[in-house]
Amino acid sequence: MCLKGGRPIAAIPEATIDQVRNSVNIADYVGQYVALHKAGQNLFGICPFHSENTPSFSVNESKQIFKCFSCGRGGNVFSFVMDYDKLSFPEAVAKVAEFAHIPLNIDVGPTHQDDPATAQQKKLLQAVADLGHHILVNTESGTAALAYLTKRGLTRETLDHFAIGYLPASKTLLKTFLTNQHYDYNTLRDSGLFVESQQGELFDRFNDRVMFPLRNEHGDVVGFSGRVLANGDAQAKYLNSPETALFEKSRVLFNLDEAAREFKTSGGAILFEGFMDVIAAYQAGVPNGIASMGTSLTATQVGIIAHHTRQVTVCYDGDSAGQHATARALELLAAQPQLKVSVVVLPAGQDPDDFIQTHEAGAFAKQVQSTLTPISFQLHYLALDRDLTNDQAKLDYIQAALKVIAGEGDAVAQSVYLSQLAERTGVAVTALQQSLPAARPQPAAAPPVPDYQAPAPVAQAAPANKYVRAERTLLALAWRDPEIARALHQRQIQFPDAGYQALFDAWLVYAKASAAPTTAGYLDTLAPELVAQATDVAMMTVPEQSDAAIADMFDLLAHSDVQAKLRAVKQQLHSAQQLGDKQAVSELATQYLELTRQAKQMTQNSGGQS
Repeated sequence: MCLKGGRPIAAIPEATIDQVRNSVNIADYVGQYVALHKAGQNLFGICPFHSENTPSFSVNESKQIFKCFSCGRGGNVFSFVMDYDKLSFPEAVAKVAEFAHIPLNIDVGPTHQDDPATAQQKKLLQAVADLGHHILVNTESGTAALAYLTKRGLTRETLDHFAIGYLPASKTLLKTFLTNQHYDYNTLRDSGLFVESQQGELFDRFNDRVMFPLRNEHGDVVGFSGRVLANGDAQAKYLNSPETALFEKSRVLFNLDEAAREFKTSGGAILFEGFMDVIAAYQAGVPNGIASMGTSLTATQVGIIAHHTRQVTVCYDGDSAGQHATARALELLAAQPQLKVSVVVLPAGQDPDDFIQTHEAGAFAKQVQSTLTPISFQLHYLALDRDLTNDQAKLDYIQAALKVIAGEGDAVAQSVYLSQLAERTGVAVTALQQSLPAARPQPAAAPPVPDYQAPAPVAQAAPANKYVRAERTLLALAWRDPEIARALHQRQIQFPDAGYQALFDAWLVYAKASAAPTTAGYLDTLAPELVAQATDVAMMTVPEQSDAAIADMFDLLAHSDVQAKLRAVKQQLHSAQQLGDKQAVSELATQYLELTRQAKQMTQNSGGQS
């Protein structure tokens, strides 16, 4: 294993890293997650690393870098993947290689390690999932549950894919099984699989239930949902694991770990109300379904969806409650402007499972392609429970619908929606158009809390003084002009800022080793703490400079270097005098006089300016 910029790169050859980076346009990759629009020489969009209303996230295609001018995050395509997906450098290279269809033939493996307690809990929960599935499909105890699931139309392949299981009517089966696996009392209690008596004794929480493992976005089992076999009022139909260190209902989306692999090829995510809809859709040929866990959609879950895809289709139940839930979901989804949202309205009040059961194979896959825009859905939703044969009800509906349409800024889209409204109400488009200006657009939704722990904001630099401006300009020029870099090196001019000096030193090493140095390639050689500062300089637009202007900047940095040395020698001289070190005092006094002479000469050469 070798190191690059302080990062382990496993066994990926540098030539392969360069090939992967050079094969991908950063705008194409980032564009999967951020809606980018051309503005001047760069592309801009809403930053995915913090909440904002005004786009401050910029992509420079010519240099293949990105930069947020608000939070300060920046780098090349690998940097983006590392920050966005919280991956190591080799994992980021592998993910970009997959995007570019470049085989690495190397197992980079995850570098993140869970703490021992978390790892133990994940191992325990996976063991329970395996046990439940084994009981369902391989034992006599699971016969009734297997018959129930088969009657509902689930195939063996579907049962295996979702690892659906069954736990018999026993209050001690799990406890006995896991105790025999050498899990201690506290680990069992923290798993959420047991109910604790007043005496501290643990009993199995799930009894005589079909078990549906719940996984996080990485595929780890974090909890369960258990369905009773016999419906009755004595117990809840579905029982979820309680909140634990691993399981938070507001953060879990059923099937996200599997569905995310399909988002790119299947047109994004399809959001269902419940996990049984997801399972039925999968069996009907729709593998990209996800669902919240028995609760209303949350802003956190919307943020997680936006982290994985730019397209989401809402497919809730077709009844009145499902349509109301759709309207609430659309309000939350609207807070993520990078998401392209559409809606499926199922006929005759059916839910997805009903539709699949009553139609021929493949019908549901076609149905989810027949979508409405959010505004079209709003026009449909506002008409629910209204008697449009009643004049006042119709007028109220038109007024509400026009407010929605007025929020659409595109004139062509407005025309389409006005035609839909005219067809629904029988009112001429021209009359609706005349009333439209009076309708006010609805206020924009506030940005949501980020769905995941974003990287800490990078502190923004203070307004640049003349020395900093010279440093940044010379550094940017050195990256594109070898002669300037060589002159800085030969004259041994030091950058006053240690960070800029480190960037210059790193450039010299990189440029010497590279046949065709690029900004994006250079960023991969830097220590992580220097990438944001380097990107900030790289995003600058630096015009060509005259020889005189460059010479002046050289002199300015040299003068700053002498002044810094003067301050250091003066401090050392003071310390030597206090210690009574006569030899050191003599030597330092000589250095101080020489530096003072140099500083005076530089001031005279620059016309008295310092």
